[in-house]
Amino acid sequence: MKGLIWTEDSKLELAECKEPGIINDDEVKIKIKYAGICGTDLQILKGNDTVPPNIILGHEAIGEIVQLGKAVTSFKIGDMVIIDPNQYCGECYYCKKGLTNFCENDEGLKIAGINRNGTFAEYFVCEQRFIYKIPKEMSLLSAVLIEPLACVLNNIRAASIRESDAVLVLGSGPMGVLCQMICKNISKLVVATENSQIRQKMASAYSDYIYSSEELSLDEIYKINQNRKFDVIIDTVGTQMENALKLAEKNARIIPMGMNKNYAFSLSPIYLISNGLKLIGASEYNMLFTDTISSALRYKELDNLVTKRYSIEKYKEAFESVIGFDLETHETKEITQLKVVFEF
Repeated sequence: MKGLIWTEDSKLELAECKEPGIINDDEVKIKIKYAGICGTDLQILKGNDTVPPNIILGHEAIGEIVQLGKAVTSFKIGDMVIIDPNQYCGECYYCKKGLTNFCENDEGLKIAGINRNGTFAEYFVCEQRFIYKIPKEMSLLSAVLIEPLACVLNNIRAASIRESDAVLVLGSGPMGVLCQMICKNISKLVVATENSQIRQKMASAYSDYIYSSEELSLDEIYKINQNRKFDVIIDTVGTQMENALKLAEKNARIIPMGMNKNYAFSLSPIYLISNGLKLIGASEYNMLFTDTISSALRYKELDNLVTKRYSIEKYKEAFESVIGFDLETHETKEITQLKVVFEF
């Protein structure tokens, strides 16, 4: 089968890969229909995250069950399902405490496309406990966004956002826009930052105000927020913590959400203490798919976030449309899409 792998010389390559098969009786084999490009995939290409060589990338996916293990009773061939790529052991110390996102079995939390073969391929095999039926009233394009939406809901729950909060979302990529979409239904004010025009246009539907990073000054914030800073700041970029601290109201909650292993910042504990600031790391989502699917049904416009579908053969064009540079030369290119998926 065809699969999009990360090579030993740190490049994307469409290769012939061994088709996975069912080994254990509780497993299902899925023919992938849609697989979305995630911000984590982009960080890998930028050198800000690492994966083992020759692994198939991809972890946001839906597909059709084509084969069942002997012990599978909750699903049937032909079911359309959403894949949870975070596949915990269920037996370690943290799993038994209900903290499956901190699974510490021999390999740690198994994540498709990160430390095991993922979903940028024609087929995927996993245990039945990691798949969820797509409701009949949900579109397939909405379903492929359940995994990133689960990440967003996990962080928003950790932030304990209230109706009286003014929320700033730094960055308006797919995760940022999803944050804005959810916060718009909770908080009194949602403000976003973004420099890309295509992303600004999408974010404008879900934010009260959107600014480029240079335009968002304290004077502007005071003007739109009753002379106050922000109660909640979510950094979906992964490099904006200095800005977050500057723009945080006293007693604010700051949520680092974007992931970049090469970024670090300096922090004075006394500044946190004297301003009552809470820096909250939410980690991976923890058994949130059922709640996320239910929540997604209220957002009928969710599938609008997918702005283009590509065949896997056009992977270079697909990645370049959302990453902002040429994969070969690294010359800057305009971002032309918000969210793209591969269609198999």
